[in-house]
Amino acid sequence: MRFYDALQLGPEAIKAKMADCDKKGKRRWTLVMLVRVLLLVGFATAFVSALTALFGAENSCMAVVILCILLSVRFVDFRYDVRHSLASLGIVFALLLFSPLVMQVVPPLLGFAINFLSILLICILTCEQPKMGYGGLFLFGYVFLSGNIVTGTAFLSRAMLTLTGFVICGVIFYVKHRHKNKNVPVAGVFQKFSLHRAKSRWQLQVALGVSALFLLNAFLQFDRFIWAGFACASLLTSYPVNIKERLPGRIVGVILGSLAFGAVYLLLPADLHFILGPLSGICLGFCASYRFKTFFNCFGGLSLAVAIYGVGGSVVLRICNNLVGILFGTLFFFAFNKIFEHFVRKEKVLA
Repeated sequence: MRFYDALQLGPEAIKAKMADCDKKGKRRWTLVMLVRVLLLVGFATAFVSALTALFGAENSCMAVVILCILLSVRFVDFRYDVRHSLASLGIVFALLLFSPLVMQVVPPLLGFAINFLSILLICILTCEQPKMGYGGLFLFGYVFLSGNIVTGTAFLSRAMLTLTGFVICGVIFYVKHRHKNKNVPVAGVFQKFSLHRAKSRWQLQVALGVSALFLLNAFLQFDRFIWAGFACASLLTSYPVNIKERLPGRIVGVILGSLAFGAVYLLLPADLHFILGPLSGICLGFCASYRFKTFFNCFGGLSLAVAIYGVGGSVVLRICNNLVGILFGTLFFFAFNKIFEHFVRKEKVLA
């Protein structure tokens, strides 16, 4: 395999290659992993910094979301005609721009409906291959942007940034996938939607679960709600949902990661605190397991929050909000499946 092709692999695949080769091969794959991480972190830093400089610091969150989409559309298509796919991508970008803002200024129940329809549409349009991770990617963007609302001229800048991001991602999507799934219309995706299909039930479950958590937040007003949203979405967007694996992985990762950040932050000289964010990105590039990804994500998230809540407050808030999101997501998962099983049994009796 060429070195360039090896760089396109994820950490899971690279570690699998390392485990199945001799010492020389391990050194080569270690170099591949190191170069891949450095290139990713360097590109991500340059990309987000450039867009932030052009469209304002308050819109850096949208720049991060665009970066994540950009890195994914290079490899994964929507499984239908590229022209329809580009239209779907445009709809998704529009929903990421408008829905998080609109649902904040309308009554809670209307906000629930907006969230539910937006998230369900995103899942249907982009998740023909649920295992490829588009559900988690776009839900991360939706939750992240919901916690970073802007108005006025800043929103106009965000709209221009969103359009710029769509053009960039759309061009790459077209170049990479233009020869795939020709003459397969997007209408077929909607025609196949049925609660008798596991994928459709998963899409409905994700949309209902995350929207219900947003509704709860509309009444309780959690501080730093996005952390609870990330935790809930992270559990529900895996396909198939694997609560037994993700639940302990999330709990252990967030508790140990938050405490480790607090310890490192207190021990590190103040003038070196700035390295914690980039360092978490580098470490994430080496992670293959969900638990370790959760662990190092704490460093990035807490690096941004510590200036507002202090190190102790940030650590406690991250752990508590994650536990709220985990508990809500787990209870919703079992309740949804129990209710669905009840209706299936009832349907069979009626038949």
